[in-house]
Amino acid sequence: MKKTFYILGALLFITTALGISYYYYVFNDHGKSQKKSVALAKEQFNITEVNEIEHYNGSHGAFDVIRAKIDKEDSYVFIPLSKENEAKVIKAEDGWNVQKVKQYIQQELDLDNLISIRLGLERYRETSPFTPVWEIVYKKGATRYTFHYIRYSDGTFFKTYTMNQRL
Repeated sequence: MKKTFYILGALLFITTALGISYYYYVFNDHGKSQKKSVALAKEQFNITEVNEIEHYNGSHGAFDVIRAKIDKEDSYVFIPLSKENEAKVIKAEDGWNVQKVKQYIQQELDLDNLISIRLGLERYRETSPFTPVWEIVYKKGATRYTFHYIRYSDGTFFKTYTMNQRL
């Protein structure tokens, strides 16, 4: 009986240690990536203040999206996580904000559960230039997920993907 408790205790300890080290590895590495992106953005675009940073994984590349002030103006800086894409800046005043996107969702989309609203860069085709878009992810029904994209500049439809989750 004692032997069983020792074995269970050792397994619990090993599992906990592995979980903690994995958690630390994943989140510490992500933090390093974000720090590099902020440093690059400050170097390239003369950022004076960083308000928020979020990761965006799009159809044609991943970006760190930094909400920051450049010359006292609210802006979004897109720092690519691969060398084949270029950094890009857009002014916050040149497009829709999250509140306007939420109004669009209420008026235009039929959904059961809103998952997320994120700003990102997408291409319509592989050869198209990157377009700033709002990615709206929502669930319709028990198993259907939709990724709906509208242009950042004016809220017009860009593209949509739908996936069904199999149970």
